[in-house]
Amino acid sequence: MTSTDPYSASLSPADSPAGTAQPAARRTLPRWGDTMVGAAFTAQSATTEAAAVLRRHLDRLAQRGASERTRWRRRAEETARSAMSTVATAPIIDRVVDGQLERILRPVVLAVLDDVLLLLEKEPERIQTLIRGQRENMVDELVGRLRSGAQAGDTAVDRMSFRVFRRGNRAEPGPPLDL
Repeated sequence: MTSTDPYSASLSPADSPAGTAQPAARRTLPRWGDTMVGAAFTAQSATTEAAAVLRRHLDRLAQRGASERTRWRRRAEETARSAMSTVATAPIIDRVVDGQLERILRPVVLAVLDDVLLLLEKEPERIQTLIRGQRENMVDELVGRLRSGAQAGDTAVDRMSFRVFRRGNRAEPGPPLDL
């Protein structure tokens, strides 16, 4: 028997595998087009699942990489800090720095100091105005401190005398003293 459908064929009892007797019902072969579509959808599902698994794995790897990077940075900072502390407190570094200061700074200070002293000898009025201004600032600051201290002392004495004698008005801060 022939069929007009090219995708299906029927098996005759003679075509059936040995030992299997088929009843009169016919057995048809699957359609190849449907098989291919089924295979494509199965492949798509498998690919989607594999991509999801890969995505999760990559996310875990990225998280681990970020935590390792942070841990590495902390370790590098601690190592650098420790190395700087070790170098800064090394006795040999102190000797090297002292030697350089002695070699360079001392001659510069001596040369500049001599120049400054010569300038002061030639033009004393320049330094006198500077000293006078500094002196006035220091005296003004000292007087201000004395005033605030005296005012605080007066207030404390007034409070104490009010508590002891329980007379008179309660002490209120007075006007600032003029010295």
